[in-house]
Amino acid sequence: MRKIVGTFGESMLELSKEDIKNNPDKPQVRFYDDGELIGIFSLETLDVLYDNDMADYDVRFAKKEISRNRENWLETWEDYVKGIAHA
Repeated sequence: MRKIVGTFGESMLELSKEDIKNNPDKPQVRFYDDGELIGIFSLETLDVLYDNDMADYDVRFAKKEISRNRENWLETWEDYVKGIAHA
């Protein structure tokens, strides 16, 4: 889980175990702003899957942060999927 803290509050990107269980073939990242879910992005395409009134700035910011560590996010997603399959 990576947290970004700035002047305007706290933004957080996270992998959700619920998403992994429900859609193991569709890796996605949740984007929170001040504790409120404002978006969900595809890890494969960076497309917005859910938009709760995100500003253009929010979308650009999230995509930039996700793309910086995309390979790590995907690797972690796959590790969780394998763990769930063998649990």
